[in-house]
Amino acid sequence: MEKQNIISGLGKKFLKNILFPLLTAFFIYIAAALILSFTPTHPREKACHSGPPIFITSNGVHLDIIIPVESLEPEFRSQLQVPGSIRYISFGWGDKTFYQKTPEWKDLSIPVAFRALFLKSETAMHVTRIHRRFPDWEEINLCSEQLDALNRYIENSFKKSSEGKIQKCAFPGYTSSDDFYDAKGSFSLFKTCNVWTSNALKETGIKTAVWSPFDFGVLHHLHNRSLPKVPRRPEKKR
Repeated sequence: MEKQNIISGLGKKFLKNILFPLLTAFFIYIAAALILSFTPTHPREKACHSGPPIFITSNGVHLDIIIPVESLEPEFRSQLQVPGSIRYISFGWGDKTFYQKTPEWKDLSIPVAFRALFLKSETAMHVTRIHRRFPDWEEINLCSEQLDALNRYIENSFKKSSEGKIQKCAFPGYTSSDDFYDAKGSFSLFKTCNVWTSNALKETGIKTAVWSPFDFGVLHHLHNRSLPKVPRRPEKKR
């Protein structure tokens, strides 16, 4: 009987001191994420000529930013060593170990996920070379000022050598069309790959979520944004 009372007491302490606080924190996190995912930012309108569009794409969980090759800064483009046949470059940011150990979602393990979410760890930039445009990409028109801001944000996410060069990770890409590079920052519950993408849109002056660790929060505002009043460059008279 005494042993049963001890076990019962330990069970109650576990529920009170560990399980209930964890569940409470989880529900607060989800509630905050949902509320702030659907709360929009209010960027200042840009009255400037629009250039080539950029794109946002999702694999169902993770967002990437896609930029036409000609819209990249020449020096940065040369460091990426983009072949002439490539039309677009995709950029994603995330936990380095997660990228390395999880080429597909079926490869995901609890230790890797726990490390990425709760422990301070290194990050990587995932750079993919793309030959053609896909219909499911979300198109965003930017003016030159916005494009410059986006280029700076992406390039500044790369960790560079003392000579100012971006550095490839020790592990290879998933295919011959992609590579991983050392990145700045640390992945966490509060700064996910999708928060990185959303912050890029904020820097660029595009309406997005106040804070969304999930892809749907960012995509919601892109799908429902009103088209910006950005004039096209006038055509030259022949």
